[in-house]
Amino acid sequence: MKQDPIGEITTLYEDDALLIVSKPNRMLVHRSAMDYYEDRNLLRELSAQHSERLHPAHRLDKATSGAIVFAKSNEVLTFLREAFNQRTVKKHYLAVVRGFTPAAGEMDAPLVAEGDDKEREALTRYTTLKHIEVDLSVSRYPTSRYSFVRAEPETGRYHQIRMHFDKIRHPIIGDTRHGDKKHNAVFRDKLLLEPLFLHSERIEFEHPNGTVLDVTAPLPAHFIRVLEMWDWLDGASDLAVPTGNHRK
Repeated sequence: MKQDPIGEITTLYEDDALLIVSKPNRMLVHRSAMDYYEDRNLLRELSAQHSERLHPAHRLDKATSGAIVFAKSNEVLTFLREAFNQRTVKKHYLAVVRGFTPAAGEMDAPLVAEGDDKEREALTRYTTLKHIEVDLSVSRYPTSRYSFVRAEPETGRYHQIRMHFDKIRHPIIGDTRHGDKKHNAVFRDKLLLEPLFLHSERIEFEHPNGTVLDVTAPLPAHFIRVLEMWDWLDGASDLAVPTGNHRK
């Protein structure tokens, strides 16, 4: 199946100190040795549009869409990274996962990242927003169950949310590394939906000037399609979507 073109970058907030954008899924934040063949990356495209040097303040993997913060100076970068290290930044993600998740839960399994042989503490809390059982046959089962969840990672380990949901046997749909190949194939072949269903929905943190920023990233097209198809948007008024870009 031919993949849809990579979406556009959306500016969510900008001032003289920092920039927050919504990253399309399947776009690298910056070029890496493993992905040297990629034509596009977020940092390169943003740098072409801004005179200031931009520094990513945190990580967002290639397959994940949504809000990511860039600092415009080393001083602001240091401030933001300290906030992430002190866990004062609140991060909210949306995901579609296999099976019926409990109403709420906490995942605290230690994780080992690629290239690191040491287990590191990791904590992710989640709440379930919607459940559904649909007529999609997977393996020997005539129907399939899925959940729409909001995840809030307190730590920031590599692939943390993806690995944590896999560990509790509710892998994220579209996750080709930690997910369920059979359910991914159903979404790809029957629903024509291949992207990872993990979106950095919202980020809250203290600005260096002392104000509190609370920024929401619009849902990408593949999320909207599933939410509309399964009536998951009904009653989900807390899924705030910005109405436009702004600059202070």
